[in-house]
Amino acid sequence: MNRLETTLCGYTLPSPVIPASGTFGFGYEMARYYDLNALGAIALKGTTLEARFGNPTPRIAECREGMLNAIGLQNPGVDRVIAEEIPKLRAVYGGIAMANISGFATACSCLKSTFLAPTSSMAAWRLAPAQSLPPR
Repeated sequence: MNRLETTLCGYTLPSPVIPASGTFGFGYEMARYYDLNALGAIALKGTTLEARFGNPTPRIAECREGMLNAIGLQNPGVDRVIAEEIPKLRAVYGGIAMANISGFATACSCLKSTFLAPTSSMAAWRLAPAQSLPPR
């Protein structure tokens, strides 16, 4: 066991470091800057059943304390995540990936987790209801 190894929900992680979902994209984009396999896991960008453009621009505003953002769950939809994004991640990362799925109803979130389950690349799912956002 290495010094940083930890357990999360029954999964052994090589380190406790998990980049925050959304700030790290789908993960593979960062491979040219960082050895992704040093991470404990990667939490994927939030995904919805259908593709979403997100909020209209501007979506980011600077303020004295830092930055505010309201991207609005922009994503290509679960089918494209499975077909395109997960294979790109797996080409550069062999560790645990966690899906972050959002929806406008519990049934929508459950349906997406059903789509992701057969990929076996997902170790865990985070169900995030997005009732405050209008469907797009």
